[in-house]
Amino acid sequence: MFSRKMTSHLGALTLGAAVLIAGALQPAAAQNETRSLCVYDPIGANGFIYQSFQDYVVQARSWGIKLNTRAYTDEAVAANDYTAGKCDMVAITGIRAIHMVKFAGSLDMAGGLQTYDQEKTAIKVMSSPKAAQYMEQDGNEVVGVVPLGKAFLFARDKNNLESLDTIAGKKIAVMSYDKQASTLANVAGASPVGASIASFGPMFNNGSVDLAYAPSFAYNALELYKGLGNDGGIADFVLGMLSGQIVAHKDRFPDGFGQKSRSWVFDSMYDSTIRRVKNADNEIPDKYWVHISGDRDANYREMFRNTRQKLWDQNWYNHRMQHLLKKIRCSSDSGLAECSQDSEGGAVN
Repeated sequence: MFSRKMTSHLGALTLGAAVLIAGALQPAAAQNETRSLCVYDPIGANGFIYQSFQDYVVQARSWGIKLNTRAYTDEAVAANDYTAGKCDMVAITGIRAIHMVKFAGSLDMAGGLQTYDQEKTAIKVMSSPKAAQYMEQDGNEVVGVVPLGKAFLFARDKNNLESLDTIAGKKIAVMSYDKQASTLANVAGASPVGASIASFGPMFNNGSVDLAYAPSFAYNALELYKGLGNDGGIADFVLGMLSGQIVAHKDRFPDGFGQKSRSWVFDSMYDSTIRRVKNADNEIPDKYWVHISGDRDANYREMFRNTRQKLWDQNWYNHRMQHLLKKIRCSSDSGLAECSQDSEGGAVN
C-alpha cells in the first residue's frame, strides 16, 4: 500500500510539474497583448478597406495580439497619430507609406504597373522572406500589403482626355505630399493644385479643378460622379496601382511577427480584397470610360517613363523596387519600347 501511495504521490507531483512547466513555456500568443491598429478608410468603419481588415484582427489573436481598431477618414491624421506613437500599427496607402518604408511605398509609383496580375506578382515578391530586409526602415516595418485598385484620371469634360495636348494648362488636383503626382502634372503641362484626401473630391465636384486622379472606389465613396455629371469621362489608362499597407512599429511586436503577418495577408487577404476592388471597377457606368489606345497609349506610356526617370534621378523611389516593376511590366509585354532602354536601372531584355 505504501508503495502504491508513494507511486500515486510521485505521479501527482510529476503531473503538477509538467503543468507548471507547460504553462511557463506557453508562447506569448496565449497572453493576448493589446495593440492598436489605425485604419484609413475614406468612408470610415463602414468602408470596404476597414471591413477588409476584420479577418486580420481575428487572425492576430492566434498570434497573441489583440488588436483594437480605429477608423480614420483622414489619412494624414492616421499617419500622424502613428508617427506620434498613438497607433502601434497603421493601414494607409503606399503613396503615404513611401515616407516610412521607401521600398514598400514605391509599389504605388506612377505607371509602375498596369494590371492586377502584375500587382499580384509584385506583392507576392514583397511578401516573401527574401524581401524581408527591404520591408523595414527606421524602426518601421510593413507587415502586410493588399491591393486597393487602379488609379484613373477623372475629367469634368471628357474632351480633355483626347490627347496630352488637351490636358496642358488644365488644373489637376494632386495630393500635397505626393511628389510623383506633381512631377507628372508638370511633365504633362498641367497645373497641379495641392489637395488632401478630404478636399480633392469637393474640389473636383465644384469645378475648382478640371482633373483628378483616383481609384474606382472613389467614384461612390467620394461622390465623384457629381463632378463627372453628363460631360465627364475617365481615361482607362492606368495611372498607377494603389495599395494598402500595414505599417508597424517593429519594436512593439514579437520577433518574426512581420514575416508571419506578410505571408498571411498575401495568402488570406489578397483574393477577397481584389474581389472588392474589381467590384468597384464594375460600378462605374460604361458611358464614362474613355478608351486610350494606339498612339495615345504610346504617348501616355512615354510620359510616364519620363516622369519615373526624373524621379529615379531625384531618388524619390526605391531603385530596387523601381527596377523590379520594370521587369514585371516587361515580362508581361516584352515588346514595350522601354524594355530595351537604359531607363530605370537598365534594359531588361
